[in-house]
Amino acid sequence: MNKKFVIALIGAPASGKGYIATCLRNELKEKYGFNDEEIANLSVGEMIRREKKNGTPLGIKLAQNMKEGGLAPDYMVNDMLVDELKRVNARVLILDGYPRTVCQVREFDKLMKNFDSAVVFRDTPKELILERVKDRRICEKCGMAHNVGDGVCECGGRLVKRRDDRVLPERLAEYEEMTKPAVVELKKEGKNFFWYEGTAEGCDIAKDFLADNKKYL
Repeated sequence: MNKKFVIALIGAPASGKGYIATCLRNELKEKYGFNDEEIANLSVGEMIRREKKNGTPLGIKLAQNMKEGGLAPDYMVNDMLVDELKRVNARVLILDGYPRTVCQVREFDKLMKNFDSAVVFRDTPKELILERVKDRRICEKCGMAHNVGDGVCECGGRLVKRRDDRVLPERLAEYEEMTKPAVVELKKEGKNFFWYEGTAEGCDIAKDFLADNKKYL
């Protein structure tokens, strides 16, 4: 394989993209012989947090924009992603959180011109997502995750809702407004696009997807 293979994971917040990414990594190692250094997980959200924390010129601009209540502008996200894709030395790059707007979709081909790429979309109904996270809690003392609703952790810490879960309805509304149209655009343009139902098991998705794309591995 001469080019890096970029896998873009798209789905609603709390739809299980992180779990699919873990399954992809495990399947690449166990079936296709990859090692950890040959696989990279890239999260746009984490990239933005890193730039802001490090106080880079881009991070300062991002912080100012988001302080004013806006989202990270598409051109900033695109520039940041181009640099990251070039910097990371891995054969397979699993990308979480991009593309998420129609404008980003229209830049996707340009960004991917030097890579092999595919899109994995997990279509999970809002009602199913809300049901899944209803009892999800985190210990405010030790950080351990639980799925038992309110209560107390073994360490004695109180179980509380994760911050992301507290604002989940708003995040889902943003997804419906901005990301769903982007997914329609991707599918319409005939990309290397793979659609999976939200009820499909994450590791089954990973196995089927990699089998369909083994020419890139």
